[in-house]
Amino acid sequence: MSNLGFRIYPLCLRVFVAIFSSLCSLCPCMLTSTMDKGSIAKAALGESSVARRAESCRRREIERAQTHEVVTEHDPRRRCGTSPNSRKSRRRPTRSASSHLQDWECTMEEQIFIGIDVAKDTFCVCSSPAAVNLSLANSSSGIKQLVKALKPNNVELIVLEATGGYERPIVAGLLEADFKVVVASPRQVRQFARGIGELAKTDPIDARVLARFAQIVQPKPRPQFSRKTEELADLVTRRNQLTALRTKEINREQTVRHPRVHKSVRKMIKTLNYQIAEIDQLITEHITSDEELSNKDKILRSTPGVGPQTSAILLSQLPELGLLNRQQIAALVGVAPYDFRSGRFTGQSRIWGGRKEIRNMLYMAALTAMRCNPVIKHFSERLISQGKKFKVVITACMRKLLIILNTMVHNETLWQSEKKPKNN
Repeated sequence: MSNLGFRIYPLCLRVFVAIFSSLCSLCPCMLTSTMDKGSIAKAALGESSVARRAESCRRREIERAQTHEVVTEHDPRRRCGTSPNSRKSRRRPTRSASSHLQDWECTMEEQIFIGIDVAKDTFCVCSSPAAVNLSLANSSSGIKQLVKALKPNNVELIVLEATGGYERPIVAGLLEADFKVVVASPRQVRQFARGIGELAKTDPIDARVLARFAQIVQPKPRPQFSRKTEELADLVTRRNQLTALRTKEINREQTVRHPRVHKSVRKMIKTLNYQIAEIDQLITEHITSDEELSNKDKILRSTPGVGPQTSAILLSQLPELGLLNRQQIAALVGVAPYDFRSGRFTGQSRIWGGRKEIRNMLYMAALTAMRCNPVIKHFSERLISQGKKFKVVITACMRKLLIILNTMVHNETLWQSEKKPKNN
């Protein structure tokens, strides 16, 4: 069977070749026309391609010649060479500018908020949005440089921290230059920094936090008070310092046993008494020399329970007296009660914050007024009859006395014992 297969395959191949040859002989025109058409098409395509290539080469030569005539000097905007066909000479496409103002960009019309962190020798300045970043000496020349740097900008608000008096020359210089200034509580600023997640503490970071505090919180600007009021505040502060030193020396006198030490303490007390009396005289002369301070002092001292020291402290440490309503003045001093409630829990209302020096003075004034002021005396007796605790009663009397004094200064009226002053 295998030998038979090998013999059949060549025979079949011969038969297939014979049939194909007979067909070609029968239809020679069809095969020839097809081949001719294919050759003509190929020739036409070849000729058109050659023509197109020649035309394209001629255009390129013309453009190259024209370009060579135009580009005769090196374009400073091109990085490499003078050839316009070089890919290296092409300028890189610049990034399209954003239509939104970036954080580091600031226009002259945009309001900026300034934060100043004050130290003993230097102070750091930062703004939000970022436009100002300075570190200057805490001196008169540094303050002048600060004012000069801030003048070209549209400054909306400037915030500083209270730093024991080191900020006062800067505040005075900024107020004289007609800037809006706020001296913020360090506790409030630190709580704000923790709230925004800023836990680090350096001078530049604190200045940046103060700028953001000014931009987000926007506290009320501090009004500009007269130089007489600031000088009176210096005298009152010095008297408080001398009084505190005298109290310490009196306490030491009761504990020492050595006679020479006892004599030294007595001598120091006598010196302090002399200096306190001298300061009191300066305070009186300072108040009488200014008409506005003299009129306010007369109104305050007409109230039973308010003496010369209480009046001087109010005039120097609370210049806002008579300019605010009763809720604002009570909150500013720190005698306004705040509620403490959550869900079903009801806690005791408490006072919080404020100016400690004014609160200490009002405590002693309220103790006196509970005995000699008919309005405060009646008010305290009513609270005691309701079973209120002493601290609740004295705090309420402090707030009542402060509101009465604020109303009297606002209305420019003296104390009237027959008729209670009408509150704001």
